[in-house]
Amino acid sequence: MSALRWWEPLRQITVAAVTGRRPDSPKLLLQLAIAFCVVVGAYDVLTIILFLAGGPYIGPQRWVLFPDFIVYHAAGRAVLEGKLGAIYNLASFSDYLNLNYAEYFNRKLIDFRPFMYPPPWILMTLPLALPGVAMGYGLFMASTGVMATLLIGRANFWICIAALTSPAALWTMIAGQNAFLNVGLFYGGMRLLDRSPMIAGILLGLLSYKPQLFVLIPVALLAARRWRALWWAIGTAAGMALASLLVFGPAFWIQFLEMARESSTSQFTEQMYRHVATFMTTIQAAGRLLGVPPALATGAQLAGALAALVTVWRAFSRHPLGDETTAVLAAGTLLVSPYLINYDLLLVMPAALMVFRRRVGSDLHPGELLFYAGLWVIPNLGIRLNAKGIPVTPLFVAGLLFLAWQALKQRAAGEPGSINGRVTGP
Repeated sequence: MSALRWWEPLRQITVAAVTGRRPDSPKLLLQLAIAFCVVVGAYDVLTIILFLAGGPYIGPQRWVLFPDFIVYHAAGRAVLEGKLGAIYNLASFSDYLNLNYAEYFNRKLIDFRPFMYPPPWILMTLPLALPGVAMGYGLFMASTGVMATLLIGRANFWICIAALTSPAALWTMIAGQNAFLNVGLFYGGMRLLDRSPMIAGILLGLLSYKPQLFVLIPVALLAARRWRALWWAIGTAAGMALASLLVFGPAFWIQFLEMARESSTSQFTEQMYRHVATFMTTIQAAGRLLGVPPALATGAQLAGALAALVTVWRAFSRHPLGDETTAVLAAGTLLVSPYLINYDLLLVMPAALMVFRRRVGSDLHPGELLFYAGLWVIPNLGIRLNAKGIPVTPLFVAGLLFLAWQALKQRAAGEPGSINGRVTGP
């Protein structure tokens, strides 16, 4: 009898995974998703604890602790020491890292670890350069994780917890990156567009410190005719730029612009791909890994960016705001930039759960369940596949954009969705 009780749910899940046919109870698929996220999340939490504790190691390995945060810390420290000229000069900044942070890099010579953020990011993170690296890293991870949880809101609390323990979050912790903050500003801003356009615009405008994640936000707000939020977003971005100009001076901005120009040269691009290609998630990077000529890879990237822009415009100009439009924007954003790393995929993890929550109440596409599972682990799996010359990560991002559009059409048609385990209408 016990075997029969287990067999029937397994049979329904298998059928749903292969054929896409909805099981008798959509709640079954939600329970499966919860169990999957819990197991993966527990593994990720254990991995990062052991990583920071110095072993025994499991999961992905790195030869240096939180290298990206060290770059943030070094830039802030250079400002405090009056060495602004070293920050946007590749050779000078490498020398500064080798002189002041050699113990964190196991005394290996650093020749390519540039600081590529605009000056407002230094202004935002300058206090983190006051304590030591380890304490600054802890404060940064803890504060941005809490901020993401609070900004996403109670209605999506468990979605946030799942995302913050996902493989993309694990890589955020390993690198010491700002993806938690990105998620909080993005989803917090989108959530508050109706309730408080001013606060929403400020949150979204703050995301301009990472221009490749900000680029489609004005497009979405313009398409949705959310004028107040749009002006607050633009004003916040401009205000941050002006504040950093007043603090650091115009010469510092000129140095940043020169660095940005240099980063577009073939020499810089080749050097970057040599160091981080296996971690990259974009269409252009996939083309390069496949041996496609650079011009053709760039053309494919532009085509993907145009498709994303059009999809975002149509979604926000024709449909009311909601989880589905937010998911379209998140997935579209990750198709635009040619320079994104696996931890940037954290931006689409809450969106994937939101789309799944809408889609689970209807018939799915064949293999759709397997797609969600693959998307969840692709920040880890994608590195290994990239190393073998099989760059599939952009396909998962494009697939999520397609499914987010499907969920949006499903909501518009009044088809049922599943929310917190209950099958409901829109």
